[in-house]
Amino acid sequence: MKKNILILFLFASLSALAQRSLNDYKYAIVPVKFNFTNEENEYRLNTITKFNLTKMGFEAFYDNENLPLEIATERCSRVFVNVEKVSSLMATKLVVVFRDCENKEINRSDIGSSKAKEYRLAYPEALNNAFKSLFTIGYNYNGKVYKAESKKAETPKSSVEPENTPNMLFAQPISNGYQLVDRTPKVVFKIFKTSHPDYFTVQSDTINGALIRKNNEWILEYYKDDKPVSEKLLIKF
Repeated sequence: MKKNILILFLFASLSALAQRSLNDYKYAIVPVKFNFTNEENEYRLNTITKFNLTKMGFEAFYDNENLPLEIATERCSRVFVNVEKVSSLMATKLVVVFRDCENKEINRSDIGSSKAKEYRLAYPEALNNAFKSLFTIGYNYNGKVYKAESKKAETPKSSVEPENTPNMLFAQPISNGYQLVDRTPKVVFKIFKTSHPDYFTVQSDTINGALIRKNNEWILEYYKDDKPVSEKLLIKF
């Protein structure tokens, strides 16, 4: 019995040592719309979030921005920031949540609240109050650079071609999917998740189509001049 308790204690200690912190990340990604809001940057919440992250010391970007190549080629070098609403009858309450590239929670703020009656006042006040706990903890990037694990749960597999292929596209997570950028980096397509992990809907300035994984290759299918077109894409997720 004592031996089992000791083993469990050792595993818990190792897990604690392996726990990532905000100081491990230089870049922070903010969505342009949070799940509980009705439109992009409603009540200026996304702007306020990015502003506070920059004030903390992060290099913060919206998830629809063209990112520096350093970020575009290694998505696990950044932390993904979300704001969540906490159910409450007496006040407006929000919490800031940080997750890694595998959607594992790294940290979260204390709950920020506001008793203002108007949402345009209550939401910003609650969000700024939530950030107060993060400023208290403090942030100082320690220089670490995380890379994607060889096995990632619930992450689509890329084609087998090497990363230095000239026409390789790099997947950057956005709300409900990814944006695919080239090496410049320029956003080429946005792909959105469906109920099937091997099927995405695709949008760009010129096409609407589908991205389908066939035989471990990603195939873009769309119509051009009323004729079906099928193209193979090389994608690094």
